Amino acid sequence: WALAIVAVSLAVPTLLQPLLGERDLRLRNHSAALNGFYLDALLGAVPVRTHRAQRAVRRQHESLLVEWARSSRSTLAATVAAGTLQSALCLGLAAALLVAHFARTQGVSGGDLLLVYWALKLPALGGGVGGLARQYPMQRNVLMRLFEPLTAPEDLPAAEPPTPKASASNEADPASPAGTAIRIENGRVLAGGHAILSDVDLHIAAGEHVAIVGASGAGKSSLVGLLLGWHRLAQGRLTIDGQPLAADTQEALRRATAWVDPGVQLWNASFLDNLGYASGDDGLARVGEVITAARLRGVLAQLPQGLQTPLGEGGARLSGGEGQRVRLGRAMLQTGVRLALLDEPFRGLDRGQRSELLADARRWWQHSTLLCVTHDVGETLGFGRVLVVDEGRIVEDGAPAELAAGDTAYARLLRAEAQVRSAMWQDDAAAPVNAAPSWRQVRIKDGRAVEAEPAATTADDAPVPAPATAGRAAWAVH
Repeated sequence: WALAIVAVSLAVPTLLQPLLGERDLRLRNHSAALNGFYLDALLGAVPVRTHRAQRAVRRQHESLLVEWARSSRSTLAATVAAGTLQSALCLGLAAALLVAHFARTQGVSGGDLLLVYWALKLPALGGGVGGLARQYPMQRNVLMRLFEPLTAPEDLPAAEPPTPKASASNEADPASPAGTAIRIENGRVLAGGHAILSDVDLHIAAGEHVAIVGASGAGKSSLVGLLLGWHRLAQGRLTIDGQPLAADTQEALRRATAWVDPGVQLWNASFLDNLGYASGDDGLARVGEVITAARLRGVLAQLPQGLQTPLGEGGARLSGGEGQRVRLGRAMLQTGVRLALLDEPFRGLDRGQRSELLADARRWWQHSTLLCVTHDVGETLGFGRVLVVDEGRIVEDGAPAELAAGDTAYARLLRAEAQVRSAMWQDDAAAPVNAAPSWRQVRIKDGRAVEAEPAATTADDAPVPAPATAGRAAWAVH
């Protein structure tokens, strides 16, 4: 009987572990969804209020809470049921043990009292063992969630690391790293069952600088994401320096890639820590040079603690343009860069600064392969080569001057951009002479808004439309 009690104490939690583990994992998934929702709500508190989205946010919160409550009740019910079953079986066996013993003996002795004590103690010990057993799936689920990102496979076949090949532009300066050669043959990328890149045939020589343009959603960033490892080819072949892209070559390519994008995170750490986040100790010797190259001296002069000033979460202490320059400086501080990927790298800066910083970036990475994704089509005229992406396909590939001279998609993008700058932001020439101008020009300088005299403006002048009727006004900010 005693052995039966021990066996039941161990068998019940063991047999019920899959059931308890599944319910516990479901509960943790819903708890993680709630935690993510709370973080998003805190970060987006101002936009939520601005767009009056409180009701929608509450509705989403309620749906998450309902699922979390259901999974909580299910988990608690299974836990209580398992404990009840174990206790009932153990107590029943203990009672059977005592009944069988006293049926064979006459009277009650001290040994009988000791037997009763241990008979009642065994179910309690079994309950303790069952409690420990029920902790196992919970701890296992926690560890699985912690290790999941660390053990995620690259899903790429192994290959030999690529051998750097010196480019013609690098022969003059052997101290600079060689650019990387990229070739995509019949490439096709799927996401969510839909093709986001199709029929991609592309060869980029080591050290070549290429601009990528196209309408929003055309697939420009997806092309860059293919090199960063965000996407995998569902069809075709991608080689880096003649070697197929594999798990080890992808990691080596990432270490040699400088990436500038508005989505690159700025941490709630000091200016210096943010700048040196992607570089080792050997890069710190070039901090002064990088600050000058990224035009960060003016930003640094306004920070009360200089290099040690915390920037706030997401760079909240900086403006959008200043944050972009910090991201550029972080990329410039990297050593051994063979591939520079610039995806809308100067968003938030005025047109003059964008042109100057792009020229500085191209000089900085003059020996590296550079891909620049931009909506400023006019800025790409200074490149030797431009790719036009449309609906996930590279529809044009050539020298900007040649493409601009013909009836091409690139030429149409240039004309559309020129029309916006020359016509859309100017007053209507057909309006009556005595009519009030349709735009008011407000300049922001040194933190002060000053209204200028009415004049024809461009997108870079940050014009403000005059109110059409009393009490109504629209603001256009570039």
